[in-house]
Amino acid sequence: MGPPLLRLMGLRILLSSLPEDEQAYLEQYDELVDDGGVTENERKLLDFAYMGLGLTEERAKQLEEAWDARVIVVSDEEE
Repeated sequence: MGPPLLRLMGLRILLSSLPEDEQAYLEQYDELVDDGGVTENERKLLDFAYMGLGLTEERAKQLEEAWDARVIVVSDEEE
């Protein structure tokens, strides 16, 4: 079940419920993609971040997809 399907089902995951390393990665991701896209240099920073946090590339991509689909939210009041 991917993030779009979870979104359609109305399921949400609170950021605070994730492990600290995943929270830290998503905070970095959110900061870098705030302008709507990821440049080549920003991607390098994100790659460095997930490796430094001990995440796999696959997990980082899953987190990004869930964040972009608004499956992972900061508060349970987000729509």
